Amino acid sequence: MYVSPFQARKFLASFTNYLLIFTNVATEETFAAILVVAVDNERYTKARIWTDSADPVNGKVLITESGLYTYEIYGQNSTTNTDPTDATVVGLCEIGPCKVADSAAWDIPDVAIPDNVIYYE
Repeated sequence: MYVSPFQARKFLASFTNYLLIFTNVATEETFAAILVVAVDNERYTKARIWTDSADPVNGKVLITESGLYTYEIYGQNSTTNTDPTDATVVGLCEIGPCKVADSAAWDIPDVAIPDNVIYYE
């Protein structure tokens, strides 16, 4: 996931972590997770987010429905908080749309084995 919440540091009080909230546009179901940041600089933030299990403190949310979501990224001073109204949340850094698409965990190739081969000894 590539986002740019770093720019909000100019306007918000100091914070150490990002809180991510996904909201399904159709069902309004929300999912929260702490972003696992790989790169965080002035241009972009690269974060890892897993959607196959529910472990929000480690950046994992269980999303079973593909479709259109909105995301909100909050700056916060907690490594475990998943509530955007908590006192450790400094403010909203970024908001935007996100498309979650389902895909197969792996592709099974079609292997054509010829049945007209004659083997000689």
